[in-house]
Amino acid sequence: MLDLYSSRFLVLFSCINFIQITCIRIYDYAVMYPVQTYTSAKSDLASTCFKLRIACYKGMSEDLIRSIEELIKSERGDVGRLQDILTTIKNGESISFEDHKYIESLVQSQSPSNPISNSDNMSGDTVKPMNVADNIIPELNSEIPNPEVSEREDVKRAPIKKYASVGIVVAIILVAYIGLDVYAVNNLQFRPHHGQQTVISETQLAIKSDVCNPAYFPATFTKYEITAFYNTDEIEKATIAGSTLSPKSAAILDGIFAINKEAVTKIGNQNATFDPTKATITTSIDAPIFGFIPYTVDKKYPAQEFQNRIKNPPPGTFDCMY
Repeated sequence: MLDLYSSRFLVLFSCINFIQITCIRIYDYAVMYPVQTYTSAKSDLASTCFKLRIACYKGMSEDLIRSIEELIKSERGDVGRLQDILTTIKNGESISFEDHKYIESLVQSQSPSNPISNSDNMSGDTVKPMNVADNIIPELNSEIPNPEVSEREDVKRAPIKKYASVGIVVAIILVAYIGLDVYAVNNLQFRPHHGQQTVISETQLAIKSDVCNPAYFPATFTKYEITAFYNTDEIEKATIAGSTLSPKSAAILDGIFAINKEAVTKIGNQNATFDPTKATITTSIDAPIFGFIPYTVDKKYPAQEFQNRIKNPPPGTFDCMY
């Protein structure tokens, strides 16, 4: 429907331009008439041009009114502005060139696939816009945003925003989980378990260790090691198997104590007095994050200090109760 009105509107507008140009040319030619015929020719010419222009204006106004009413009914464009333009035309007043361009752009943006009924097409012929209008209208359409295109773009952006929000929430949860797990692992407490030890070989013993998780979050680790060094030589190591401890809980874990026979023999062959200040103890907790990201908590003590902590543990060394 809008395409038909647009075509008629363009033809009528072209009609006015054509009459105006033709009348100007005839008027110029009339100036060359003899003086006695100039006044009557000018009067007749003005009357004829005015009647022709009024007829074209009338036809254009009727089609323009129908076009605007269709636009308002379909809620295309600024309905308030269209109502003002419609009122101006019905009052017999002329509209501005900007309003005319605005209506043309809305009419042309209507999908060409909309069917036109036979009752709307009174002549039965397809009216085509002039070439000048063909050159102008595409430029207007490129400047005025299409509401349908904007709606489709908003629909496409909605899933992206949704996925981005979900990604942010997941990232926050992961960071919080990692932070709490690291905190709990750093606060794990170990002590020797008072019980019977089993000899595995001349250099190995089966041992047990008490483990406490004083934190309010679960803690998971794969192994706990205590290594004794003299100078740079490793002389003995205790390895405790890993586990997952619930918040505010303790467990008894199995382990192996091993002596480095070669290092002990080397120190014995030196025929030197054992110097405790050259002995150091290191502890290491392996707790890979998510099971594959390496994370280790290492601590180093002088041998005498570590021995005193085992014999006379200070407050807060082991906070769990069996």
